[in-house]
Amino acid sequence: MHDVIVVGAGAAGLFFAGSLPPGRFRVLLVDHSTKLAEKIRISGGGRCNITNLEGAKLDRYHGQEPRFARQALNGFGPDAFLAQFRRDGLSVHEKHRGQLFCDQGSEAVIRWLDRRAQLAGAQRIMGSTVHAVRPDYDHGPCFSLASDAGPLRSRMLVIASGGPSIPAIGASDWGQRLAASLGLKLIEPRPALVPLTLQAPWMANAALAGVSLNVRVSLPTQRSAPSFDEDLLFTHRGLSGPAILQISSYWAQDQALELRWAPNGLTRDFAERWVKQKATQRQSLERIFGGSDPTLSMPRRFLQQRLGMSGAQLPELTTTIDQWPDRAIRQLGQILERDRLLPTGTEGWKKAEVAAGGVDVAELDPRSMQSLKHPGLFFLGEVVDITGWLGGYNFQWAWSSAWSAARAISVILEGYLNERG
Repeated sequence: MHDVIVVGAGAAGLFFAGSLPPGRFRVLLVDHSTKLAEKIRISGGGRCNITNLEGAKLDRYHGQEPRFARQALNGFGPDAFLAQFRRDGLSVHEKHRGQLFCDQGSEAVIRWLDRRAQLAGAQRIMGSTVHAVRPDYDHGPCFSLASDAGPLRSRMLVIASGGPSIPAIGASDWGQRLAASLGLKLIEPRPALVPLTLQAPWMANAALAGVSLNVRVSLPTQRSAPSFDEDLLFTHRGLSGPAILQISSYWAQDQALELRWAPNGLTRDFAERWVKQKATQRQSLERIFGGSDPTLSMPRRFLQQRLGMSGAQLPELTTTIDQWPDRAIRQLGQILERDRLLPTGTEGWKKAEVAAGGVDVAELDPRSMQSLKHPGLFFLGEVVDITGWLGGYNFQWAWSSAWSAARAISVILEGYLNERG
């Protein structure tokens, strides 16, 4: 009989195990993969974006009820995580907008998490799938597991199995399916932080594949969704880059994207201003967007495709603005100030960085991550319906939710040990 079994030896599962009192409890980690924490290994191109300086901000998380995450994030935020990380000799650097990467790389993060878990006394079984879970409350909480390693029993059961994003590394929806089999409500998982597919006429034949530029992207029909000022990347199948990955977590089928090209250089009323000042505008679009001003920089290939196939009768890029008809300047404004594109779908689970949806947070205690229906059963990280922005927020959710569960389980098990004498 174990005190705690953790299904999933990834970020949340390992950090949970390492957050328990050293040597106090009998802890077992079980994972179907033969490789430890593979998602951490590939994170950030092998550098691992472990958290974000703003990782405790609730508006950086979404789900049916993102306020559920408040207690966990406040109880163990980025500062608390970094204090432990640095205490053990690891260091970080900020790359972009608060994103913190491990200087020593992903492998060092995995070794650190594994060492913490071992110091806490956790054992591990890799390459073993759990096929069934049966709760038993006749003599206090107890869970029986049928696994490839044989039957297992535990007083507490922690599900930290992640979600179905990136199935190539063995990811699956096992944790969500288990929750549903035990009568817990699910928010249907869907790909998030994922490229979108789209084929506008001016993007035909992958004419812009590989082109990147700064945009502001929003969902005009979903006012509660944030807008993002980030880079957009054209792909062979549609759109990617940080701007698109961010908005994809909020996007739903048949919703149009609103894009502002060069948002930091072009105001919404720039076309009217150009009309009024046309006589003094002696530069061509090619010169204006040629790169001398970074806030106005647009690749020539993008301008040729987007403007040349817009349906509007626009002058050549080499024509100076003072030679443009007022009507053409206003048409240019309509395209660059508030463009609308309608994605056809997403690139799916194989390209999604995380899963949105999961176990409905109404089923869990926000102080502990414990199931309200099944005492002794806990859900952590990506398996829960809390999804963070791109940039270290999902790792922070893994650390915070794992810490909350570890504190709660420690108290419960200490009470049991005291009773047992």
